[in-house]
Amino acid sequence: MSKRELGQKIKELRLAKKMTQREVVGDFITRNMLSQIESGTATPSVRTLEYLAKVLEVPVSTLLENEEERDGVVASLGEAKQRYREGNWKECMAALSQVEEELADEANALKAKASLQLAREALLKGEFEEVRQYAQEAISFNEATIYESQNIKAEALLCLDEVTNEGWDYFMQYQSALQSSFLSAHSSFINAEMYLNEGNLDKAQIMLKALERGGYSEMLDMGRIKLLEGRVAMGRGNFSEALTIFDEADGFWTNLPHHALRSSLYQYMEQCAIELGDYKLAHHFSSVRLALVTGEGTPTGQMEPEKPMAYAAHLR
Repeated sequence: MSKRELGQKIKELRLAKKMTQREVVGDFITRNMLSQIESGTATPSVRTLEYLAKVLEVPVSTLLENEEERDGVVASLGEAKQRYREGNWKECMAALSQVEEELADEANALKAKASLQLAREALLKGEFEEVRQYAQEAISFNEATIYESQNIKAEALLCLDEVTNEGWDYFMQYQSALQSSFLSAHSSFINAEMYLNEGNLDKAQIMLKALERGGYSEMLDMGRIKLLEGRVAMGRGNFSEALTIFDEADGFWTNLPHHALRSSLYQYMEQCAIELGDYKLAHHFSSVRLALVTGEGTPTGQMEPEKPMAYAAHLR
């Protein structure tokens, strides 16, 4: 069934139920998207197709040409997803080969992920020719979908970096891909926090350094990044340095006195002061934290309590 035929069928079912486009879309999709689907200029995803079938009170197979087509489109994609979740990458790819053209974007996005997993698997086995093949396929499939992911491209390039003589070129492309989108930056931030929670200070610091060089100050919460940097310094036993970094985080949150992580920040600062043997300063941070927890912290727009002289001395 062509996109135009599918769109026409959806429109006919909507009109038969005397529903407006606004009534059909609800909060799930936009009215503009439904207009494009009905005119045949856009193809609904599987989830959208299932949603429209539910609203129009018909089986998904009714929207498609027949039951056989549903089995060939929706079921094949569902099977591929299941095989991916099970870690059966090759079976996932085989199932995706049965998915029709109208769901090519969803299929290619999953093919890219499965190919990347196959490249990683081959890398562990030392099968370098297969690494090259699967990594290149991951990049190609990724570029062929509207769901293109910079992370997948970057990781595929990193696999190529491991097994080719052009390693440096691929590494530079990896760096470029990794730094070209907010989602990739956010992913690096999450990885940094994960490594830190696992106690892997070296890997956490590498991730944080990459963010520091990437110019993400307008994209990410820099206070949160400084909080992680301070925790790395604490993990290395550099408590004065950690206190200085935590003060920078505090500065980023000057206009956010009730930031969700501010209580944790003061708790870490209290721990640093204790490690430095400055219990008066530790008491200060404990008091500020208690005020936040009890709801008696400084309201937005008011000055915060003056920092003790001992605090300034540590920051120097």
